[in-house]
This record gives sequence, structure tokens and C-alpha cells, in this order.
Amino acid sequence: MAKFNPKQAQIYIQTLQNVLTNTEETATRVSPFFTKLDDAKQADKIAEIPTAEFAEIKAEFEDTVENYKDNASQLTSASAPIRLLGVHKSLTSAYVKYTEATQLMADAVIVADQKIDVQKYEKSEQDQSVYLEKIHTAVAKIMNSGMQS
Repeated sequence: MAKFNPKQAQIYIQTLQNVLTNTEETATRVSPFFTKLDDAKQADKIAEIPTAEFAEIKAEFEDTVENYKDNASQLTSASAPIRLLGVHKSLTSAYVKYTEATQLMADAVIVADQKIDVQKYEKSEQDQSVYLEKIHTAVAKIMNSGMQS
């Protein structure tokens, strides 16, 4: 069996922490834009959002997707310790799918027509919730494995 490499584990945990911190900061930054859009959707007032603000919401969603793609790439290329390979693969898969769900939400915002594709938007919300839960579960398993320094 391969020996446990504390340096590799430390680098892996650092990468994981960087990804999680970036994800949290990105989500915090996009949250007010999501809230504004979601509130307008609930009130059936999407068309009342000023055009420039609507375009800004779309741009923020696109920036969020790019950040998440970068994070997914970091996870994909991270070298997980052998005993964490299974949960790392689960985490990476969930994160990639979470990124795809976020892309779906960005795609649901149609600037040219000042509308949202409700089906895409709602599927995105559902998928994001599912994959975020899977991400949290995998991270908890990793952090509870005794790997952190």
C-alpha cells in the first residue's frame, strides 16, 4: 500500500480550502444579483428591471460560472492522497455538475428579450441545491478524515 505523504495531503487540503474560499466569496458577490432577479421573478416583474441592471445580472452570473470553472479545474488537477481518491472524485464530479447548473442559470437570463427561461432557471436552482449538498457531504468526509494539518 502506498505510504501516506503528509506534504501531498497538506497541498491537497490547501487547494481544497482555496477552492472553497473562492466559491464562498463568488457566491457572496453574486448573491445580491440573484436575489434581485429571483424577487423580480417571484413578483412577475422581470420586465421592470432596468435594462442595464438586467445585463449586469447576466454578466455577474457569467463571471460566477467562470470562477466555478476555474475551481473545478483546480479540483480536477489536484493530487488527492490515495485514501481520499474516492471522495475526491465524488467532490470533483459534484463540483463540475454544480458549475454546469450555474451555467444553466446564466443561460436562462436572456438579455436581448429581457426575460428568463423559467424552465432552465428552475432546473438550475434544483440542480444547484442537489450538487451543493453533495459538495458539502464530500468536503465533510475529507475534513473528518484526519487529513488536515
